[in-house]
Amino acid sequence: MSRFRWFHKRESDQGNYASKEEFTILFESERMALQRLALLLTANSEAAKRCLIYAFQECIASSSVSKEWVLSWTRRMVIRNAISLVMNPGGQSLVNTNDDVEQGLIEFSPDDSPGAIATSEPILDLPELDRFVFVICVLERYSTHDCALLLGKPPGEVNEVRHRVGNQVGQIDERGNSSQRLAMS
Repeated sequence: MSRFRWFHKRESDQGNYASKEEFTILFESERMALQRLALLLTANSEAAKRCLIYAFQECIASSSVSKEWVLSWTRRMVIRNAISLVMNPGGQSLVNTNDDVEQGLIEFSPDDSPGAIATSEPILDLPELDRFVFVICVLERYSTHDCALLLGKPPGEVNEVRHRVGNQVGQIDERGNSSQRLAMS
């Protein structure tokens, strides 16, 4: 009897998980924010495009993401794929699914070049690891520990980078570069 209840409960809970369509709607509605995140992480418009496509594919392949966590999960997939693309440039995407993006399920803005995000120039100029730590810890507000796990680095190293980058960004801001303040908001 308890087995039947467990199975029945699991069937009823399936409505609480995000569908492929919900991820598609999210990618369309959050397109600019996701593009900006991908570009800040990769500092390369082509890599940012690939990052978004891989993140989209990974999201629609997911079958157990709660509807309440769709945006957080999607942003995390963009971060994971950016790390994979930048840190292992010869590596492949984290998932291998059919290419729904090319079938028109989602369109990405053609204006995703570094010039389109001019307010983020100081971030794009940071070295790779510094840029990742800054975007993940400061802009995305991940803990140092979570950032370290994503990057495969010791938390102490990530903490050192975070402090160093904080000082660099502070120096940029002191020179009157108000664009940095805009990038952090």
